[in-house]
Amino acid sequence: MNNVLKNRRGYRLFCVDCNLNIDELDSHTKCSKCGGVLDVEYDYEYLLTKKPKDFRGFLPLKDVKSLVTLKEGNTPLYKVQALGEKHGLANLYVKNEGANPTGVFKDRGSSLEITKALEAGAKALIIASSGNMAASCTAYASKAGLKIYVLVPEDTPVGKLSQILSYGAHVIKIKGNYSECVEISEQIAKDHNLYQVGDYVFRREGQKLLAYEVVEQMEKHKLDAVIVSTGAGTHIAGLWKGFVECGKMGLIKKLPKMFVVQPDGCAVLVQAFEKKKEKYSRWDKANTICSAVAVTDPVDGNLALEAVYESGGAAVAVSDKEALNAQKELASLEGIFTEPSSALAIAAVRSLKRRKLISLKEHIVCIATGNGLKDPLTPLQNLPVPKTLEADFSVVSRYIKSIHR
Repeated sequence: MNNVLKNRRGYRLFCVDCNLNIDELDSHTKCSKCGGVLDVEYDYEYLLTKKPKDFRGFLPLKDVKSLVTLKEGNTPLYKVQALGEKHGLANLYVKNEGANPTGVFKDRGSSLEITKALEAGAKALIIASSGNMAASCTAYASKAGLKIYVLVPEDTPVGKLSQILSYGAHVIKIKGNYSECVEISEQIAKDHNLYQVGDYVFRREGQKLLAYEVVEQMEKHKLDAVIVSTGAGTHIAGLWKGFVECGKMGLIKKLPKMFVVQPDGCAVLVQAFEKKKEKYSRWDKANTICSAVAVTDPVDGNLALEAVYESGGAAVAVSDKEALNAQKELASLEGIFTEPSSALAIAAVRSLKRRKLISLKEHIVCIATGNGLKDPLTPLQNLPVPKTLEADFSVVSRYIKSIHR
């Protein structure tokens, strides 16, 4: 870590695969030598001497005060009593990340990514997204005064698309999937000298703050398991890093088991886990309504698998129907409305309990990643069609009488 101390920044950027030290002004996306995934290593002793006021002091920043923020974080953690009782779990919790400024967990990572773009002197950004990440990044880019170009799949949900456009982004719809959007955007970034944002190292560092927050909110309760839906793998990789850091600093005695959940129509990481592989194999296409996690080539997939193996967790798949049922269940029992991709974590509870991977008295946190209004049309597939009646009191009264018990 001598290079870290020499720079007096408290961290170094390096390649996970070949361990090459990387200058973040040269690359913040992939290793310039082998194309591998990048990570950040910290000198915690040095950072602690700076006496950070809060968890943001453990971010790779020149100055925490420069952080571009929309007051993300501090989202509610609910003990979901009715839902827990239904599934035979005494201590089931839901962390509602849909309460972030743009309605999704991505805001923590976007805050750091856009700040790092400013540090690098960027004037314009480009991003590939299935919707949520672009909506988040465009909000923070508008706050920072940066131009941003967005590539999204043609079938991006209308709720996310309207959000992206409202923030002032230049949007291009691609006749392809998320992974194809990423490939094109990375080429465009090089050819047009645009700063690439997305599921890269600094987003992962921003997302790790969620782990600190969960530990803080659970107070003295032992945290046994965390369940989270996963697409690119960046979120769970960041979460796991955050929990490990909490362990290093004595904030938590035992690290939680990490459970990855994916739809069975795009279960890239689940397939690798079931075959006991450390590296995933790319899928040709996805077949799921859970568009936010329909990632056939997850950039941080191997780090996500690492988090599962190191924590003693598992990767499980559920059907689209189970996701829609779980979405309805969480809303009707607990008043929390999530998008289908987010409800995957709730849908996995039954399977994990049946397989004895979680148990009655364990303290379990499901991460609800996004607000249901992000994808307002998909849930209608699983909901009753409202009755249409004449504007007549007697007609409405008779109908109420017929259904009210």
